[in-house]
Amino acid sequence: MMNKRLLSSCLLLASCANLQVTADINEDFEDGDINGWNTSGIVAINSTKTIGNYAMRLKGGASAERSFAADGAVTVALAATSLETGDYCDVFVSEDGQNWGSSLINLNKNQDNGVFTSASTTTNGGVTHIRYVQTGSAADYCYADGISIVGAGEPAPSIAVTGSAAFGNVQVGSSASATITIANNGNANLTVAAITGAAAPFSVANDGCSNSTITAGNNCNFEVAFTPSAAVTSNATLNIANNDVAQTLALSGTGNTEPPPPSGVLPAFSGDGNVPRSNLTISQLNGSSLAMMDFAHYSHGVAEIASATSHAKQPTNSFQGRLVLNAANATAMNFNETTSGRAQAGNYNNPAMLPVFDFEFVQVGSHIIPKTRGLVVSGNIGAPDFADWNYIIEPGRVWNENNDGAYSRATIPFALQENQANCTHNGLLTFAFKDDGSITNVAVQVGGETCLYFQYDMWKLVPAQYIPAAVTGASTLITDYQNEVLNRLPVKPIAELASDYPAANINVANIASEQSSAATTHGVLYNGVHYAAPCSTRHGDYPYCEVMSLPSYSTAKTAVTNFAYALLVQQNAAVSNLMVSPNVSECQDGINGTASIWSDVTVENALDMATGNYRLSSYEGDEGSSAVVNEFFLSFTHDEKIKHACERYIRKDTPNTHFSYHSSDTYIAGVAMDNHYSGDLFTKLVNEVYKPLTLSPATYSIVRTEDASAEPYWSHGMTWHADDMIKLGQLINDRGVINGQQILNGDIMDDMLLNGGDLGLQTYGAESRYLNGVWTYDMGQRASPLCPAGSWVSYMSGYGGIGVVMFPNDAVYYFVSDSGSYAFGGAEAELHKISNICGS
Repeated sequence: MMNKRLLSSCLLLASCANLQVTADINEDFEDGDINGWNTSGIVAINSTKTIGNYAMRLKGGASAERSFAADGAVTVALAATSLETGDYCDVFVSEDGQNWGSSLINLNKNQDNGVFTSASTTTNGGVTHIRYVQTGSAADYCYADGISIVGAGEPAPSIAVTGSAAFGNVQVGSSASATITIANNGNANLTVAAITGAAAPFSVANDGCSNSTITAGNNCNFEVAFTPSAAVTSNATLNIANNDVAQTLALSGTGNTEPPPPSGVLPAFSGDGNVPRSNLTISQLNGSSLAMMDFAHYSHGVAEIASATSHAKQPTNSFQGRLVLNAANATAMNFNETTSGRAQAGNYNNPAMLPVFDFEFVQVGSHIIPKTRGLVVSGNIGAPDFADWNYIIEPGRVWNENNDGAYSRATIPFALQENQANCTHNGLLTFAFKDDGSITNVAVQVGGETCLYFQYDMWKLVPAQYIPAAVTGASTLITDYQNEVLNRLPVKPIAELASDYPAANINVANIASEQSSAATTHGVLYNGVHYAAPCSTRHGDYPYCEVMSLPSYSTAKTAVTNFAYALLVQQNAAVSNLMVSPNVSECQDGINGTASIWSDVTVENALDMATGNYRLSSYEGDEGSSAVVNEFFLSFTHDEKIKHACERYIRKDTPNTHFSYHSSDTYIAGVAMDNHYSGDLFTKLVNEVYKPLTLSPATYSIVRTEDASAEPYWSHGMTWHADDMIKLGQLINDRGVINGQQILNGDIMDDMLLNGGDLGLQTYGAESRYLNGVWTYDMGQRASPLCPAGSWVSYMSGYGGIGVVMFPNDAVYYFVSDSGSYAFGGAEAELHKISNICGS
């Protein structure tokens, strides 16, 4: 066979005029995928009947077609099993993809012994089309393998580079990044060598392309970062060496020392300073003891929390620098477990220990902003022995009260989230300070949570230091926070839903009545307005409800893993056929026949809880077992989690035929996609979905495994704000469109809304289904239905009593609780009064 290099030499020597360029094509499926094949019906990689290790299997009336940019001597092979009368396996070969003629191989029930039959033909014109067809049911199998084309028409790679690295203005000391994609639009392997030329202030990160091979029809990604250190314009050229045509990418950016103009206006205080205060006075903050109290005392006046006006004045002091508690040591706190009926504190290392608190803050007007947002793993900033809890710190407020003298007063919302879990306990800290670094003790109180299995109060006056200092990137922090506030949905108290729609005669008390025994919060989005209930605790309403940390639990299955799948499929349709085994090595080489039970499972099967691998047939029979709790939920490394996920279950059914709820299946799907992407898929989701959707920075981090791989948990481990929950639900209603762009695959989003013709698999009864990480419920099957049968509503669901419901009248309803109830009939009945909730 003559290759391109030899051909070039011949042309230069003018001595090869009569030589024909030939190339061999072999499609043996040994790469473990069916990329490049256009399929319909059930088509998957199979390892049972093969020439070699893998073949392509068709069943249930399936077909698979592919064109090859080569012609000549064509050989194909075909085998069959379990055919019945009238069932056939056929393979056709065509030069134009239109005129197929008779099948080259036809197998019937007398030839279904699993033995491969080969046949040959010839093609001309530079292109060969091959089509396999299975005629029969899902119990009849055809196996395709052994495809070769020998002759002229040489396959070649074709590189395409997309993405821009023109960064514009970026704040000095900050960083901006761009994702660049290299695609192979040819029909031979594209080999990418080194990617060079990104000298400071540019750099290449998350490089999934250098020194890699990209098969036909696939792509890879890498990121270019721009981190200016001076107010100058920088330019560079990125060089992408490969075996097609050398590519370059222009890099440009300008460092900027002036903060951009504010894009949002932050609320200010305009009171007279006569704030009524009986608790947490300056003398009490400088004292030695603290009692649990209503959270309202941590704000600017107990009587003013529900008032439209406040006596608080704009602050005269400004905080910028470090707030350090207890000399940067962990602090033993006052602690009282309140869990009903069972003691849980003994299951923790030291639950009364507040982790090391040493964080930077920036103040703008009456707002104080932590430099570090999202989940902060305490083991990274202090003794890991105390790491029962991790921090989530949110922006708070600063104000003056006349009785505080020359001090300004600050309150900062925070949460303690259980290490390697999603259980979230909400608290506040408050103190008074001066510009010169003077500071009182800090009053710390934790007294509310979303955690079904463990509740407690924690409180203490803690000695503190304020270390004034310039905070790097302060102007960017301020601007980002202004944008965060500006981009929140308009909010009204939920009681105003009734007054805004007086003709509906709504009883607001019925909304979330099912969760009232242990409510955290709930709300409704309708006609662009977020009608929000207060955030409840054991000690009154939480004054900073808009930034209260709310655990996702299994709503992450929808809004993280399935959204990531829809994002990848939108950018590369071949991901819809992504298989588990080729992308999760632990599901290939495990014990107890692991490879055989995962070889025919797709990532989508795992997302649908329909792998066919389970132990107990009831829909949640496996999930609550002690083995799952101890080996999966209480295992904190990737190796432990994936071992359980791949090896725990046995093959019981064909994939996509039986629903069995496993968080470990979602973990497998996330790992498979993460490995396929070759970068950090969660970071991609944040940059390309969460940030454009204007979700809060609380969503930019997820609980990850405690090892070098730092694998996201995928099935749970996120933190939401109420505004985030509304926007995630609305994104499903919007079919994955953000700012006019189709970001998530529309077909997958249609499936989530049951608009694609697929209802998914039955879960606990005929009225409940599950598809693409979304639960659905037939409102027409209630005891006293408002809607006819077949009126389905889609919702996300999380452990303990958490839900986001996408009603067909475009209302989005969310609830967060420890009630153990997932029902939403009350909201359904009340929202139906406003507009028809039954759908079209």
